[in-house]
Amino acid sequence: MKRQPATSSLLRRLNRSAVVDLIRTEGVASPSSLAERLNISIPTVMRVIEDLIAEDLVAYDGFDEANVRGRPRARIKFRGAAHAIIGIEAGKGEFYGAVANLEGVVQTEIYETADDDGERNFEKLVGLIRRLMAATRPRGQTIRGIGIGLPSIVRQPAGEVVLTLGLGWRDMPLRARLSEHFQMPIVVENGRNLAAVGEWGFGAGRGADSVVSLSIGPGAGAGVVIDGKLYGGHSHAAGELGWYLDDPLLTGRPFEHLGDKQSLRFFGIPEQATKMLEEANTQYAAGKLTLAAVTDRQAGKIAPVVTELLDYTTMAVGSVAAFMNPEIIVLAGRVVGGGDLVLDVLRHRLKGNVYHPPRLLMGALGHRDIVLGAVRLVLDATTLNPPDSLVMADQRSIDRN
Repeated sequence: MKRQPATSSLLRRLNRSAVVDLIRTEGVASPSSLAERLNISIPTVMRVIEDLIAEDLVAYDGFDEANVRGRPRARIKFRGAAHAIIGIEAGKGEFYGAVANLEGVVQTEIYETADDDGERNFEKLVGLIRRLMAATRPRGQTIRGIGIGLPSIVRQPAGEVVLTLGLGWRDMPLRARLSEHFQMPIVVENGRNLAAVGEWGFGAGRGADSVVSLSIGPGAGAGVVIDGKLYGGHSHAAGELGWYLDDPLLTGRPFEHLGDKQSLRFFGIPEQATKMLEEANTQYAAGKLTLAAVTDRQAGKIAPVVTELLDYTTMAVGSVAAFMNPEIIVLAGRVVGGGDLVLDVLRHRLKGNVYHPPRLLMGALGHRDIVLGAVRLVLDATTLNPPDSLVMADQRSIDRN
């Protein structure tokens, strides 16, 4: 693909995005420090700041002490609480929606049941978004956009859902259909992708250059953030680990205690297996189970299903570590119930077998990882490509029809 030359408009948008990100990360920054950190000129920084002030994304916040030349430096602060984003996790049997400000503070949470009828689920989704819009917010706070994560490959940039068995959507132009109801920026993404962005932006991976959020049970999937950008892959299917982990033809072995290929791929790790993993972790924490009993197949002190689940997890983590070489792998899903047992087993197995193993951490955001990923992704999208008008400064502007 031939690279397009950078235009002045593109450079300005990139500068906007970089300035917002740095101010958000630092909390408060001066124009001169921004220019120095980002290697751009002071006049360029000032033009960007003027735009961001007009958009109410940043504001002046007094002055620093005088520098060696006797001139105090103006402070610029991020106005994250002045804006909010609606984040939705659409999964099998349930919708979870939240309103959160740009600092990652969740203000409202609503759950809605789902069923297997695609049209009814779409109507429920629209209704849930309207309820979240109507929720009480700080005076003057704008809704900047909507972000939706779901268990499906999503064709980009159209936001078309390939297949969600639990919601009845196949080749669903979700972004386009929602745009008929809501005139604001809308992002539709794979849920694991949003979880990775959430942990990178607000959670366990904050500040890292590269983060993979890996969820084991139900299903197996990963989201990848590289140099602060979500990586979707050539056909927007990066991180779909279940397509090979669950296939004996590709892995060279079946996981008999976890189920056959079809069961694993469509229903995920059995709940019974994860409960046994939690029990094993309790024994491990109490000193009743040694690491050798888990890592040595001859020890025979642990239920075969737990050993198999740890093998399954090791294959996923080892593959990601070897091929992606990320700084951090954040674990999510049912496997987090294994706690220190899982982390210690993985560290033991990766050491000496994977060059420079990544830091392994449990997710810090819990059930909110996807909706907070939506917050960060919509912020990035609307900073790089600001909408003509950011709607809903107060509840009177809600379309209640």
